[in-house]
Amino acid sequence: MVFKSKVGVTFYIVLLLQVVMTVAFIVLAIVLGPVWTTWIFAIAAVFCAAVFFLFCIPAVKDTAYTITDDYLLVKTGWYELELPYTDIIEITPNITSIIMEPALSFKRVEIKYKTPRGMREIVHVSPVNEKEFVLLLESQVRGDL
Repeated sequence: MVFKSKVGVTFYIVLLLQVVMTVAFIVLAIVLGPVWTTWIFAIAAVFCAAVFFLFCIPAVKDTAYTITDDYLLVKTGWYELELPYTDIIEITPNITSIIMEPALSFKRVEIKYKTPRGMREIVHVSPVNEKEFVLLLESQVRGDL
């Protein structure tokens, strides 16, 4: 079953600020005319906006968490993580975190797992239907299904 990521309002605020900043620098460059430093800032703002849209918009579109028969697949943009259920140690719902993860909201589910080298790692996910996701994932980890 595939669960799309919920997108927090903070993401949209950052998107809006990026657009406002870019437009402001372009307008400033046009108003001030041939001042070369202003044009450098305008070009830098356009470049930053382009990078933001190229990396963040596909992440919003593609971020999803798939519960299969054998593993949890966490996918965002070009990043994919396959977590076999036997490696999952703990699932903690309803946490708040600002750490950069494949989660697009501050309200998340924390999944602790062990790596093939025996290290413990954490991944945060933010599925739209968090309760259903946690129940289904816990049942897969316990082997109920």
